[in-house]
Amino acid sequence: MPVKPWQRWLAVGLTVAVLTHLLTVWALPRLIMREAMARITDETATQARAQGAPQAATGVYLPPPTDHTQRRIVMPSPDLLYATCTLDLSKGPMRVTAEVAHPRYWSVALYGANSDNFFVVNERSAAAQRLDLWVVPPGADRSAMNAERGSTVVDAPSRKVLLLMRLLLTDDPADLALAKASRSTLRCDASAL
Repeated sequence: MPVKPWQRWLAVGLTVAVLTHLLTVWALPRLIMREAMARITDETATQARAQGAPQAATGVYLPPPTDHTQRRIVMPSPDLLYATCTLDLSKGPMRVTAEVAHPRYWSVALYGANSDNFFVVNERSAAAQRLDLWVVPPGADRSAMNAERGSTVVDAPSRKVLLLMRLLLTDDPADLALAKASRSTLRCDASAL
């Protein structure tokens, strides 16, 4: 039975639609994360220059509390205080540390280059409010690592990782001060293991 011209066009159209859909589902999250990480890296450098470079050593961006004018992340909450940093694991593992003396909810989440969340720690799961992570690139030899006792080793699915810290706030100014002090202890270091 011969194939009719409209059947050929239908097959071509369906093939193009399926390929376009698959490419979009695969590529769009990666493009969004690449743009977000580039923006955060730029904002970190700008903040470091404006403040005499204290953040240059830590690699952490400490945005001001969220209000209606800010959209650095999708739908930021005014009830949360944020901190971010980008981890470039192309040269090896990176260490993330913090002393979070915040009595309310807080969390640190890691996102891969495709926007998938692959690790979360919060006030309930952290040992004594201390965060000590070694984030290692894909395929790293963990047997050669000398991570300190008490450190958590996290395998990243990509060489570029976004860290997002969130701290829950109340209307109490003392709570905001405590949250700011806690997030200021966040460090993202490219220290060798």
